[in-house]
Amino acid sequence: MLKTTITAECKKRRQALMDSDPDGCFIFFGAVEVLRNHDVPYRFRQNSDFYYLTEYDEPGAILVLVKGMSHLFVQERDPDREIWDGERYGVERAKLVFDVDATHLTRDFYPKLEELLTDAKRVYYRFGEEQARIAGRDDKILATIHKAIRFQGSGRHGAIPIHDPTPMVGALRLVKDETEIALIRKACSISARAHVQLMKRVKAGMSEFEAAAEFQYFIYKNGCTDMGYDPIFAGGHNATTLHYMRNNDTLKHGDLLLVDAGGEVGLYTADITSTFPVSSTFSPEQRKIYEKVLEISRTITAMAKPGVSYRELHTRSAELATEALLSLGVLTGDLRENVIQVNYRKYYPHGLGHYLGLDVHDTGVYHERGVDVVLKPGMILTNEPGLYFRERGNPYFGIGVRIEDDLLITDQGCEVLTRELPRDIDAIEQLRTIANT
Repeated sequence: MLKTTITAECKKRRQALMDSDPDGCFIFFGAVEVLRNHDVPYRFRQNSDFYYLTEYDEPGAILVLVKGMSHLFVQERDPDREIWDGERYGVERAKLVFDVDATHLTRDFYPKLEELLTDAKRVYYRFGEEQARIAGRDDKILATIHKAIRFQGSGRHGAIPIHDPTPMVGALRLVKDETEIALIRKACSISARAHVQLMKRVKAGMSEFEAAAEFQYFIYKNGCTDMGYDPIFAGGHNATTLHYMRNNDTLKHGDLLLVDAGGEVGLYTADITSTFPVSSTFSPEQRKIYEKVLEISRTITAMAKPGVSYRELHTRSAELATEALLSLGVLTGDLRENVIQVNYRKYYPHGLGHYLGLDVHDTGVYHERGVDVVLKPGMILTNEPGLYFRERGNPYFGIGVRIEDDLLITDQGCEVLTRELPRDIDAIEQLRTIANT
């Protein structure tokens, strides 16, 4: 079904970008349709920056922002293709629905761009993207810029500087507006409840893939529009592989199941990891590891607030992980020396988390020109400490535990958007008892 309206924030985002350089010309290409076997298209997913600025959801579109005006280039209506692919917006409807100043056909893009570049002092365009290389787009953009320079006459000296707009859009996307927060909050709520549903239903003998199907059924039924990313359903030793995605093993009594899965609402995603026993209870060794990871998670949640940097949060999580490994007897020696030598990395090899939004690893920098970026209200990031034991002979061999929540930074601290998912061992074991009776 075609859209009939978009959020008012899109126009504000475009204007904010143009206000950052009134003499600039910003050029953004949307995602293109990708075919498999040269025939059947994969499911289309719009480029995140392009969607952020337009909410346009058809392939092959182009956006140009210049002189305070937004120009959207779209495919023309084609009755023959629409039989196969569905109705298109076309130029007239696209102008109304997507609240742009002008719409044009994509086939007219390069001549129109040459006209729009008149008097532009800077161009913002990202070179080197895969589809651009395939289509020879970068060379065409350069050729069009050179034509525009010649058209401007002998009074124009030198080339027009070209900059990558990605950092500028990333800076805008880093702090979410109320519309974005509402979508992510909904995705987190549905996804958290899907994890609870799994805790009530998973049984030994099920395949990891069957558990994944249970999760997907729940999120689609309750309002998610897609999975936010390829999920991880890792039973037993599989949980010690950070990006395990085969999801085809059999769940066994005595193992843990690590589930890293989140649904998407309006292209905004949740990102949640739960770890729970396939049996009704944690084993003593599993309980020890889970409690240590939960302690790290709760300490970081309490620290997350405006003015704190991601580096501070990760550094503290590494210190806590080292303390945990020393208390478990996995590491020996001095705490500080172990932290300096990053000995925890064998068991905690990833970062504490990442920004979250239109992408599961969302855009935005963590430090700029040697200075750490501090958290601000409206930022959303994940908190996902974990401990993983892969080496044989270790008393915790085969155990992998990760606990991941999504945190919205507020004026005073943070809101746990995934709070509907219980984390206490007693609460988890109660849910697991339901599944195993």
